[in-house]
Amino acid sequence: MRIAALILGVLGGIVAGALGMKWLSDFGQLNEMQRAMGGEQLQSLGTAGLMMILSLVLGVVGGIMSWKRKFLVGGVLMLVGGIVPLLYAKQAILFLSILIAGGIVALLAHFKPGTPGDTPMSDKDPVP
Repeated sequence: MRIAALILGVLGGIVAGALGMKWLSDFGQLNEMQRAMGGEQLQSLGTAGLMMILSLVLGVVGGIMSWKRKFLVGGVLMLVGGIVPLLYAKQAILFLSILIAGGIVALLAHFKPGTPGDTPMSDKDPVP
């Protein structure tokens, strides 16, 4: 589960960051008249673009935290990075779903009962 959370977090962060950069690039090419005519929806796409660039950082950090077995912190970071941009632009759900899936996998790994291979050896366990 560590590897799956790492891959989904990093991949989801990269996809979200790439879409955010594309949206900001398109937003930057508009002139003042086009921005004024676009209204609130265009402004929310610009804000969502900035949030998705932040999702890049949150996805990578969340994936690394999950790799280090800090599943709760990593899962929350990935979920925040995947859900907050959706408040501004719902059409990004397809691209952010990878990051959200990474957060869910990390939280499932956190709440999963430990397996014998996950716990360190105690003094009672024989050494092979």
